[in-house]
Amino acid sequence: MINTVIDIFEDFRTLIIFLHIMSASILIGSMFVMIFIVRPASASVKDIDKKCANCLKILRRYIIFLIPVMLVVVSASFFMNVGMGFEYGDPSAMIIIHIKETIWIFIAFNFVYAFKKYLNAKKAFEEQDLLVAQENIILIVKYLIPLNLLVSIIAAYLGIVISSY
Repeated sequence: MINTVIDIFEDFRTLIIFLHIMSASILIGSMFVMIFIVRPASASVKDIDKKCANCLKILRRYIIFLIPVMLVVVSASFFMNVGMGFEYGDPSAMIIIHIKETIWIFIAFNFVYAFKKYLNAKKAFEEQDLLVAQENIILIVKYLIPLNLLVSIIAAYLGIVISSY
């Protein structure tokens, strides 16, 4: 299987690297948009019911958008890590790759947790429990997405470092 992955990577090297960089850029950019554009715009809505409804719609669309982007990032990372043959190279490169893999696992679990909180908020909103809905939305928008943004920027920096090996 490893040889098959290496062959696929060699055949599509430029495309795989392009998809990885573009999807990571889109992911980081989308988190910037959520934090610096959507969140302040949502804060201006005074009616809690409308605010929760709008936030839930935005989060639903964001999650639907996020799933394929994350799949592309992870798939391209897998092909790059195996296809570039880092395991036979510099041991410090392997350490950085393992750190990046750990970071992406954390990001994925954090997004899964955010999705769980989104479902909790949606259920609470449908039951007219606006306080619980708002608490879950605040957790996602003020803490989980910014945390993923910070960690994603670190992963991007490590990706630049790895490219020098």
